[in-house]
Amino acid sequence: MNQFHKMMPVRHLTIQLVIGVFIGFSACQSDEKADNQSDNQNEATATTDSTQKKPEGPVRVSLTQAQYEVAAIKLGQPSERSMQTTFKATGVLDVPAQNLMSVSVPFGGYIRRINLEPGMAIRKGQTLVILENPEYIQLQQDYLDTKAKLEYANLEFDRQQELSRDNVNALKVFQQVRSNRQSLQAQLAGMAQRLAIIRINPATLTPDRLTRTIAIPAPVSGFVTDVPVNNGRYVNPSDVLVQISDISHMHAKLSIFEKDISSIHTGQPVRFNVGADTSTSRYAHRGDIFLIGKSINPDRTIPVLVHPEGYSDDFIPGGYISAQIAVKTQPLSTLPEEAVVEYGGQSYIYVLEKRETKSGTAPVYQFRQVDVKTGVRDKGYIAVTIPAHIDPAKTPIVIKGAYSLLSKLNNSEEE
Repeated sequence: MNQFHKMMPVRHLTIQLVIGVFIGFSACQSDEKADNQSDNQNEATATTDSTQKKPEGPVRVSLTQAQYEVAAIKLGQPSERSMQTTFKATGVLDVPAQNLMSVSVPFGGYIRRINLEPGMAIRKGQTLVILENPEYIQLQQDYLDTKAKLEYANLEFDRQQELSRDNVNALKVFQQVRSNRQSLQAQLAGMAQRLAIIRINPATLTPDRLTRTIAIPAPVSGFVTDVPVNNGRYVNPSDVLVQISDISHMHAKLSIFEKDISSIHTGQPVRFNVGADTSTSRYAHRGDIFLIGKSINPDRTIPVLVHPEGYSDDFIPGGYISAQIAVKTQPLSTLPEEAVVEYGGQSYIYVLEKRETKSGTAPVYQFRQVDVKTGVRDKGYIAVTIPAHIDPAKTPIVIKGAYSLLSKLNNSEEE
């Protein structure tokens, strides 16, 4: 019993020591884990910072002799050429008033057939609408009735003329017959014109050929731009049935600010693109200024009309255009257009920095990409402004094969 009481303090001491060691080990592990997490966070931050930094300095690309030959690289220097300085303008494609046609009818009627949609091509003389109205029958009936009366009046006129010549009848009777005949002639001529307006030929009209419908033909060739009516609707003479635009003679209507109008004159060449995309500096269409407006719009612009050279499928009335107007000619430093590459909204050229040749190996060509400012384009050449630190007389410039270098550079970055 005493021996048991002596062993109790020893057991308690042992348990306390074990617990203390366990707590200390756990604390060490927690500190180590916290340190590891902190280190991981620091490494992640360092990695993020390093990826966000972009390499600075010149962009270079190297080609072996074989790649150089495959790319068909050709070197040269800028040349001075007479180039036309330009400024930019915007506007719309417009149709002259004489090429716009609103089709209507002088006599109203019900639409019995109309098969038109905006954008449809129309030929001159093609039937646009079929109209029906009982009044058309009345017009034809009145014409035939007046024609019959005139035939009788002609016979009566001949008879009275003979009697008057023989002094058998009074002159007054002959004059009345002649006056009635002239009145009928005027009435018949007027009725014939009214029938011709609704496309009914009075010369071929007989009682057996009366019609209650008329066909409205297209007065011009062009494209349908609006159809504000439909089948079954009654149209009045003031209503427009169809609107047609003849776009074979369109023009570009530019808006030139008042401060720039002094640089504009008739005959100036203009290059323009159709559509709202103004990101490209290449203009697909050409034309000449033929008319300068004599009034100023509220936005202080003056309309200037340009006649395009030829017709294109993308010419749509009202379409937006961006244009470049040639102002004057002056000598500028130029390169062939294929020497300048456009990438990422910037223009670049490539210059040869060095040609390394080691013993027993083929030469290696090293090119540097140079950012340049571009100007006007004319006849395959483009005006360029080269940075001052580049001496074109001493530094060969790639004038052919520049896009091959850009492709090689992009492929190297992807790898």
